[in-house]
Amino acid sequence: MASNSQVGKIVVVVALTLFLYYFFWVSILPFMLIDEGNFIHSLFPPLEYAFIFPAIFGVIFIGGISIYTLYHIWDHIWKKKTI
Repeated sequence: MASNSQVGKIVVVVALTLFLYYFFWVSILPFMLIDEGNFIHSLFPPLEYAFIFPAIFGVIFIGGISIYTLYHIWDHIWKKKTI
């Protein structure tokens, strides 16, 4: 089993790789003066998806946090007070 430091290093490398890929896709690729059929363009989906993916994952993330919170406070919301 991997130690915590190894897992942390893997998480950092994956997060940095995804960030750099997205940054290049959104910030640099639209301004490159290369043909559409170039090898570099084949590595990335169309630019329209660059804004759809984060929106979908954001909705899933916020929805998941909301469902998790409601699940844990449900009894406190509907609890009847007895005097």
